[in-house]
Amino acid sequence: MSTSWLVSLVFLAGLIPGAVFADVCTQESKPGTANDCAAPGTAGGDGLLFSFRGRGIHLADLDLATRQALYELDLKHFDDRQRLLENMLWKLYLTEEAERQNKSEDQLLGELMEYRVPPEAEIKAFYEANKGRISSPYETIKGQIGRYLSEQQLLAKRDALVTGLKESGEYQLLLSRPTAPVAVIDTSGFPSKGDALAPVEVVEFADYQCPHCRTASEVMRRLEDHYGDKLRVVFMDFPINRSGISRKVAEGGVCAGEQGSYWQYHDAAFGQQPSLSHDSPLKIAQSLGLDEAKFAACLSGDHAMTEVTRGESEARRLGLDSTPTFFVNGVKVSVHDDMETALRQAIDEALAGPSS
Repeated sequence: MSTSWLVSLVFLAGLIPGAVFADVCTQESKPGTANDCAAPGTAGGDGLLFSFRGRGIHLADLDLATRQALYELDLKHFDDRQRLLENMLWKLYLTEEAERQNKSEDQLLGELMEYRVPPEAEIKAFYEANKGRISSPYETIKGQIGRYLSEQQLLAKRDALVTGLKESGEYQLLLSRPTAPVAVIDTSGFPSKGDALAPVEVVEFADYQCPHCRTASEVMRRLEDHYGDKLRVVFMDFPINRSGISRKVAEGGVCAGEQGSYWQYHDAAFGQQPSLSHDSPLKIAQSLGLDEAKFAACLSGDHAMTEVTRGESEARRLGLDSTPTFFVNGVKVSVHDDMETALRQAIDEALAGPSS
């Protein structure tokens, strides 16, 4: 085992590309299905960007979608630089520690990494646990999964070592992390749970036919239980599925809300996602024991349609094009492979922030 090979493997990223996993639905999704895409990070700074006809254009002059896109570019640049510097740190550490311990770098690396080829059973277990997000057959992708698992074990050991160097004060990153843009979202009148004065507000834009939104509804229930009165949750409809069913189900949610049963309707609609149809709103209302005549009158009127359109318009104003999309205290959350982990991290950071 050569040092250069293992060092390079430790720093490889993304052996399983983003197209293998997806946690959002897009406007290009077929009715009732999800499409592959990613919802990346955010951007910061208030400096002058360019001038146009003698007028200076600053970051604050740009719309949120453009600021978000710039932030994502800045964040990627920051992450790439941090990765390169940690690579350099790793090499410095190996060289100095090998000299201090009077060992070869190969010998020290072997002791630190203890590289292990994952057994077939572990690869198969990973595939079974994630096959809902993997589009390829097992035999086609098992080699890629094996390399991914190998990479993860090495990265975990390297990260633990780097974390130790940070905690000891031996290593300090002197780069400034970009600051995420904060969106001001008009949530007035939309369904919410929790205290309006809770330190953290999670705003979710979702579509009732988006499979990842169904997952999100389960994740949000767990987060509500975990964070309790520290969390306020707001749900806003963004019916991007082209079947028209999502929009009709969303309008039914407005009508259920008029009878004080919005969240029961919301949970029932996601629970019935595979069989949703244009008739579902009334059927769900019946199952909840709502006043059918009142519900039907609401569904045929303008109010429900207006409310759903209002949420959709707010999503478009924010530059959104996929569901689910989350904002935690106005900051868009980057969700890649693990929705719950990403949201917990964002909520924890918001709770730890100065405004909390």
